[in-house]
Amino acid sequence: MLLLVFATAAAAVSPDRALSQLRHDRWTADDGAPTQIMSIAQTPDGFLWLGSRQGLYRFDGTRFERIGRIANQPIVDDDILSVFADDDGSVWIGYVSGGISRWGGAHPANYAYQRDDVPLGSVIGFGRDAGGRLWVATSVAIAYLDVASDTWRNGADMGFDPAWSPQRLYVDREKGLWVAFSDGGKAGIAHLAPGAKRFERSTQSIDHPFFDQAADGTLWAADEWGVRPLSRATPVPGHAGATVSWLASDFKAAGLRFDRDGAMWLATVDGIARVRDPARLHAPDPRHPAPSPEYFGTAQGLSSEVVWTLFEDREGDLWAGTANGLDRFRDNALAAIRMPRRDQAFSVEADAAGRIWAANPDRGPAIVTPDPDQAAGARVQEIDGAQAGVTAMHRDATGILWVGDADGGLWRSDGTRLQPVALPPEADGGGRIVTLASDREGALWVSKVHGGLLRYHAGTWEDQNTRYGLAQRSTPRALTEDAQGRMWSDAGQTIRVFDRGKRHDFDDAGPAVGRIAVLRAWNRELWIGGVKGVSVRVDERFRHLTGRGGEPFERTAGIVVLPSGEAWLVGRPGVTRIPADEMARWRAQPSYEVGFDRFGALDGLRGATEQSGASPVAAADGEGRVWFATSRGVHWIDPRHLMSTDGPPPADPVVLALRIDGKPAPLASSLTVPAGSQDLQIDYTAPFLRQPERARFRYRLDGLDGDWQDAGGRREALYSRLSPGTYRFRLMANDGTASWSGRETGLTLEVTPAFWQTWWFGLTGLLVALLLVWWLVRWRVQIARAGLQRTYRARVVERERIARDLHDTLLQSTQALLYLVDAAKARLEKGEGQAATDSLSRAIREGNAGLAESRDRIRDLRRNPVEPETLETALRALPMKLDMPPALVYEVDVRGEPVTWHAPEQDEVYRIAREAVANAVRHAGAGRIGVRVAYGWLSVRVDVRDDGCGIPGELLARGSRDGHWGLTGMHERARVLGAALSVTSRPGEGTVVRLRLWRWRAVRRDDRGGP
Repeated sequence: MLLLVFATAAAAVSPDRALSQLRHDRWTADDGAPTQIMSIAQTPDGFLWLGSRQGLYRFDGTRFERIGRIANQPIVDDDILSVFADDDGSVWIGYVSGGISRWGGAHPANYAYQRDDVPLGSVIGFGRDAGGRLWVATSVAIAYLDVASDTWRNGADMGFDPAWSPQRLYVDREKGLWVAFSDGGKAGIAHLAPGAKRFERSTQSIDHPFFDQAADGTLWAADEWGVRPLSRATPVPGHAGATVSWLASDFKAAGLRFDRDGAMWLATVDGIARVRDPARLHAPDPRHPAPSPEYFGTAQGLSSEVVWTLFEDREGDLWAGTANGLDRFRDNALAAIRMPRRDQAFSVEADAAGRIWAANPDRGPAIVTPDPDQAAGARVQEIDGAQAGVTAMHRDATGILWVGDADGGLWRSDGTRLQPVALPPEADGGGRIVTLASDREGALWVSKVHGGLLRYHAGTWEDQNTRYGLAQRSTPRALTEDAQGRMWSDAGQTIRVFDRGKRHDFDDAGPAVGRIAVLRAWNRELWIGGVKGVSVRVDERFRHLTGRGGEPFERTAGIVVLPSGEAWLVGRPGVTRIPADEMARWRAQPSYEVGFDRFGALDGLRGATEQSGASPVAAADGEGRVWFATSRGVHWIDPRHLMSTDGPPPADPVVLALRIDGKPAPLASSLTVPAGSQDLQIDYTAPFLRQPERARFRYRLDGLDGDWQDAGGRREALYSRLSPGTYRFRLMANDGTASWSGRETGLTLEVTPAFWQTWWFGLTGLLVALLLVWWLVRWRVQIARAGLQRTYRARVVERERIARDLHDTLLQSTQALLYLVDAAKARLEKGEGQAATDSLSRAIREGNAGLAESRDRIRDLRRNPVEPETLETALRALPMKLDMPPALVYEVDVRGEPVTWHAPEQDEVYRIAREAVANAVRHAGAGRIGVRVAYGWLSVRVDVRDDGCGIPGELLARGSRDGHWGLTGMHERARVLGAALSVTSRPGEGTVVRLRLWRWRAVRRDDRGGP
């Protein structure tokens, strides 16, 4: 988080900067800007309005918004000559073809030139006089607006001659009107003084002049003959309407504007010119030539050499409308100076007089003095010596400036030139000097490639590598002496101290900044800048310096601490300023994250700040300026200039457009979003003209968002599938120089529900759901009841079958047994022993047969109907279960792909087949029985065939024999299955029992979802 307490300096285009040091930006058709911009105005909300031959545009610093409608009607014409921003925020528009429009305000309107009251001709300009009347000047007449009748009244009522053809309209600071006109080919100027009721003709006459007031109130006029104060305009002999110029006689002006700092800006035939100090201008005098303006044309980046208009915005930035687009000039926090050297790593150092010396490895040093009258913004005084290129500079405590060069040469300055200093023989020769430092004894410490660490004192050189036990020719990158007289240097990834002949290397207790690039002593503190950030040794302890948001200040290569305690750092992120009060809080609380300001390319920084090979890269001069060196030159900044906070109020954000499902919707403070809408897009902006790149936005939709959404520089908000209800969209903007101001813009959104989102639809749906649940429960109950009924019926049927089986077997066998026993008893009583014996034997056989049959019936009752065997397996086991005679031939044939049966259905099919086989065995006297199971696509068929005696036709017709229930039980089981059962038989030809049921009634799906 940046501190940035200086909102905007009052002096927006600083007069102490050369034109080349100002920030210049341009927008052309490639950037969406209109061409042929004829007029510029700024409304109170901060937006810039551009009247061009291509239409009316509104500019927020980033994008150009074309205005196509005024007063709910299409704009009258795209060919616009003039725009004027009124105090109420409305914009007056004048057209080349004639006619006037008013955008915004309480009464937007169109005044067509066909109206009798609207003056004819191209609209030259607008202005309000001291009485609040709005004036308009056209190429034919001037008029003012009568608000009561909303009509235009001709200026002839106030003494402006109808024969005069206006050329220019200007309103001065006192709200006096100045109108330049042509009267039958003669130029003239009329003036309506504040409070006056009639125009007065001026004694001066200038043809087609441009007017503006200087800082002292002087009214100046510029034309193709030059520029001069109007009150001191003198005619040029032999040229009617021409007056003498206070600039060069060949200077031709096409526009005039004084900025708030008093500088004069002029449109010329070749671009833009600036006179930084117009007070130096004077009437022509051969002994004192007029100062030359600074020029800025297409070669310097201007969008066109044809400049139609000049305008200063409320922040003090200067704008130019040209034939190809829009240009802007604004102040830079950093003043860059391009040095007459190849781009390499520069270094800076202040001498005893507070002057800045700048140099790089390309050539020797130079003294740099800021001078805005110079094209580069400074005077550069070359110094003889060290022509091999400078790699190190240092000023000692006595004020002597020492310089080390790329060839290993050492120099000292006497203020105007450099004198060589001989090195010891063992260190003389190649190898650059890396860094320099001095101690309180007046000795100079030199770190030199191929020479190591040396100390020069009283004309004697000392080898410090040997003295302190360092590796031979060890060359530190950074050196400085602290307040206690100890010399500090880098040592690989840590720091080293030399103290009273002893050396100590810090390890774990070191500064922890990685490879050290700079060491700087201030008061009793030692500042260390390195790859991983900045550390300060305070009270014999290293403390890491961290900025807001965890900023580490990585790769710091230069450090300057001003007497106030304010710190300046230069490194990879750019130039950083830490205010003195933030540093004081950090010293009291080492864990405190300091607030800071950051300066980069948007503030005038040119080149890379992260560099190596030259030192130092930051210094303070005698005027309080802080200097920085980069790969492309040197820069200075005046901290005092940054402290001004008086500027325009913060810009209010503006909602530009609303799109619902990609279609534009009308803007209002309260909007209704149609039912069924999916996507909502809100376009917004804020007029940050000075540095739109730093603009930040945040928004929230009350009713949906729980907190503010940080949009960064994005200028649109997107929402999808909003639920019906009322929402409040809130928007805030920030220019990146302060915290959120609390100023916000909002609009209310009412999302109407679709019919399926209404309460009655929900209630209806709930009722339908409840009815559906009730129906499903009832349906399931019916299914369960039907299942219970089916089970009950099956049990009843089974009981009937059991009853029939008992009747047909056990009861009859028992009855027969009793009959035989009774017959045997009768024979015994008659004395027929043999016959009685035979009867008893027969009774025994019948009893055994009945016992076997009863055992079979009991076994059938105990049989588990859901045992896991398949139908085919159960059918093949029938011979053993029915005790078939060995001579009987029994076959089972299976066709098709077998399926997995439902257990109850398989049991019923099995019992039907078993009954058919049992009947064939017991009653038909069959010699062959065949069972066939055929699996088809739609149905399953089971056939039981025998070659027995058959069934009589009357028995088949009747369905069963009296007292026997076999066939009846089979039909009953078939009905339970939902199957069809047929029995076909002829006496002596055998019997065919056929069962057919649908496959879906038989097949059960397994766990894998297949049958």
